[in-house]
Amino acid sequence: MAGPARKKRKLSSKSKMEKAAVPSASTSVEPKHTLYINNLPDHIPVTRLRANLYFLFSIYGEVIKVSVNPRKRRGQAFITLKSVDEANLAMISLDKEPFFGKLLNVSFSMKETTNV
Repeated sequence: MAGPARKKRKLSSKSKMEKAAVPSASTSVEPKHTLYINNLPDHIPVTRLRANLYFLFSIYGEVIKVSVNPRKRRGQAFITLKSVDEANLAMISLDKEPFFGKLLNVSFSMKETTNV
């Protein structure tokens, strides 16, 4: 004998739109001037890496700062652009793009740096 039948609750179109409008917990951090880049190749010298990141991101706006810690690189960098709009455009355009044989992961930084 089959178990008790369950009724499927139908969502109204209004409920569906409200549900879609609520951001999920997995959404990115709110837009900032600073981008966090990871999945960078470790075999590239730090000066060459900084220069290439600067040239790549300057296509999308004025790059204020490129930070790569030479001791604790671990394939990470922070890039600060002049405006949030420029940073957003760079993030959308360059996420998952190939860079020295690896795909870049670009997201907004958790912390904001001050622009000078």
